[in-house]
Amino acid sequence: MYHEFHPELKINKPLVFERMRVSQTSKIYHKVNQLYENLVPIVKQLVDYQAVYALEESTLVFEDALLNDCTHHVFCFVTVGQPICDEVNRLFEVSNFLEGYILNEMANEVILDATNQLYAHLKTNLKAQGLILTKRYSPGECHLSMDYQKTILGVLQKYSSIQASLTSAFMIKPEKSTLFLYGADANITETDVDFDCKACPSLNCPYRRI
Repeated sequence: MYHEFHPELKINKPLVFERMRVSQTSKIYHKVNQLYENLVPIVKQLVDYQAVYALEESTLVFEDALLNDCTHHVFCFVTVGQPICDEVNRLFEVSNFLEGYILNEMANEVILDATNQLYAHLKTNLKAQGLILTKRYSPGECHLSMDYQKTILGVLQKYSSIQASLTSAFMIKPEKSTLFLYGADANITETDVDFDCKACPSLNCPYRRI
């Protein structure tokens, strides 16, 4: 079962500023705030979403016992597209470093929010089918090696054209894109955790959610 998902474009401004470590008392706040507001319409113009997922009965073996015990797997892909990545690169190339940095953080927030929206959609719709989701599993994290990027992309490409490619090191292009999967089963414990930051060793990650 393959589906397209259509996220609503949202930018959580307080979160973006928190990740940039810019508070309202910062000396550069007003400058950053003006640049941010100028960039909002550019983000809305350049974001080119593709968000898709495929629910399949379990046939693959993964490096995780819970995933392997699930009756189903959900393979997911989300991107905000190449144009916004190109604009970030262009700003840096012309030495507009602060503007490029802000736009980069805005794009990061947009894709993170899109994956959160997809999780909420999946959780509701699969629960109606009697299936419970595991936490999110991302290649390169959660004990999954990076070559599972190719596995997930390959599953999705059976159904439709996916706006992504992988390098020889399994890095995804466009940069602001992500491949991930969930286990789904009728007999596992329900969790409200999408990505388990507690299990991640990157203690200083600005996107850490604990």
